[in-house]
Amino acid sequence: MLILFSLLLLGLSVAVLLQRRLLNAVILLGVFSLVSSVIYFWIGAPDVAVTEGAIGVAFVTFIYVLALSDQGKLHVIAEEVPPFLFQEKGELQGAELEILSGFAEEINLELEVEFVGHQELTSLIGGRRADVIAGAYFPGYLAGDGLTNTKGYNEGQLAKIHRTAGGEGDIGILAETDLSELTEIGEEDLSRFSSLDEMVRAYNEGRISGFISDSGRMSTALYRVNTPLRDKSEISTLGEVKYGFAVSAEEGELLDSLNNYLTDLARSGGLDELLSGHFR
Repeated sequence: MLILFSLLLLGLSVAVLLQRRLLNAVILLGVFSLVSSVIYFWIGAPDVAVTEGAIGVAFVTFIYVLALSDQGKLHVIAEEVPPFLFQEKGELQGAELEILSGFAEEINLELEVEFVGHQELTSLIGGRRADVIAGAYFPGYLAGDGLTNTKGYNEGQLAKIHRTAGGEGDIGILAETDLSELTEIGEEDLSRFSSLDEMVRAYNEGRISGFISDSGRMSTALYRVNTPLRDKSEISTLGEVKYGFAVSAEEGELLDSLNNYLTDLARSGGLDELLSGHFR
């Protein structure tokens, strides 16, 4: 029996060394300590067995698991924008979900997606809080300080919806959007809003004469515009945008890995196939 447990310890040691995920290795180390405590008890050292069980199995394993609880995951924060990345009946869906799931699998991480408000995106990125910004993101959509942009994977348009008959009032735009890098829109005064819902509500109530949005969000915005006002509105194209992702400026390795994945996915034809299934 002692030989059997000794061989088991050897097998566990090899398994720990072969693990690619740290959390799995820590769990196996806990099993290693448990088997060791059994061996100590078997050879007549119950005090050592109890110490090994209490410290090696319980305390040390708990500390390691606690320390690694945020490791092994790709943390993505995003706005909910169909068909890019959204939730339906409690399940995540969208083109970006497929892209990021494939990327997380390639770098051997577990994908974790959290939907947040527009104003929270830049405050949560970086450090141990979040790794990637997604959800119909494009360069200029957020303030660029502390962010780096990946390669684009899909093209869209920047557009303005406004009353056909004109009217007084500012043009609405989401807070922090930098239009200077995207297009020339004229000399209209702009009103900044913290969310798409708030901006559409202001348009419905006549507090602004129009608003600017990208094509990814425009269909959602139009759905929320009052029907009579929708019939009296028109859409003008202002320029083009290229959707991608953003990472913290400190995460150069992650940026390179994601760019390489997007390049390989496009080169293989998998990106076009993926997008055609979501954007018709």
